[in-house]
Amino acid sequence: MKALNPLVANIHIFLLIYILFTVYESWEAHTAAIEALESEVPGLQQQIATSEQKVKEITDFIKKADEYKVRVEEVAKTIESVQRQLPSETNDSQIISFFQEEMKALNIKDPSIMPGGESSSTYFITRDYRIAATGTFLQFLIFFERVGNASRIYNLQNLKLSAVNERKRGRFQVLKGEAQIQAYRYNPEFKVDRGFEKKVE
Repeated sequence: MKALNPLVANIHIFLLIYILFTVYESWEAHTAAIEALESEVPGLQQQIATSEQKVKEITDFIKKADEYKVRVEEVAKTIESVQRQLPSETNDSQIISFFQEEMKALNIKDPSIMPGGESSSTYFITRDYRIAATGTFLQFLIFFERVGNASRIYNLQNLKLSAVNERKRGRFQVLKGEAQIQAYRYNPEFKVDRGFEKKVE
């Protein structure tokens, strides 16, 4: 029988060595891939923690935004409610009659009451009334106190009192009073801007 070539006779050993080498290389590549993935885990965990923090911040912001909308709506409704308490119109004859009756009751002399122009504000519209009369300081004080306690809201814009060159009324100096009083009415064009489209019910 003819002897086999030593290489051919030992081919199974070479095959075994080749298979073991291939498996070793695959194992090394697999181990390297696992190590690479494991090295990325801390970074991924940090990214997850950062993302979770951002999600929490966004959730908190949405919650606060909803609370803000509720508060804005409450303030807007309060403003609108207060605004509706103002009269819808300014009746010159009623206002002038009120001033005249109070002056007459206090014996304030030579009253002159002239309605002026209107000016618009954000929430309301004002109308000026210029008043001139003569009386004592006490009479004017009581008059303006009564105006301040009236059912309608008035604002004393300015006041000038000057002495009159005539004899005193008893022990009181007679003064000439000039004042500008403002009356308010509701501004129908004003709407509270809530800063968002949909109202919170």
